[in-house]
Amino acid sequence: MSINKPIYYLARILSVLIVVFFAVFILEGLSPEFGVMDSLSHLIPTLVVLLISAIAWKWAKIGGWLFILFGIYCLLFFKMDLSSAVIGGVPVITGILFLLEGKFSGK
Repeated sequence: MSINKPIYYLARILSVLIVVFFAVFILEGLSPEFGVMDSLSHLIPTLVVLLISAIAWKWAKIGGWLFILFGIYCLLFFKMDLSSAVIGGVPVITGILFLLEGKFSGK
């Protein structure tokens, strides 16, 4: 088995897990305590990550850079504490894996 297969699958598994992680926050936005705009604000990050994942699955290098940019944005948005290291670090690692996949696959 070449090194490309584990990178290929690990990048895709992590991208799905990131989408699921942000999708959990949609459930919080559906609470009766929130208005429509609050609910939509919980939906937007999930849609952004879903779009980045779709791009990364088709074009690994472009999607890799988008994941890295999204991860850096999360690191800055969450004020550089432990939660931001997890929330922003996983997309950065996923982006690096997609970049490696794009490099090894030659696409």
